[in-house]
Amino acid sequence: MFEIALIIAVVLALTELLKQLVVSKKYLPVASLILGLLAGVFYVGGTLQEQIMYGLMIGLSAAGLFDQSKIVTKK
Repeated sequence: MFEIALIIAVVLALTELLKQLVVSKKYLPVASLILGLLAGVFYVGGTLQEQIMYGLMIGLSAAGLFDQSKIVTKK
């Protein structure tokens, strides 16, 4: 389970990098979801259905963490 948390952190960092480089802020949750799906398929073991499910969880978790960090830094 530690590796899933690490992958979430990497997806979050890559999403932040995309924000700094090229992607508009309104597309960042979608970018996070796509990066999570890719990470789930390529870095998580199991059947393809499990990999997609883990990828969705990774992407949505990273998008949620990204949104929470925006709320905290807004103060």
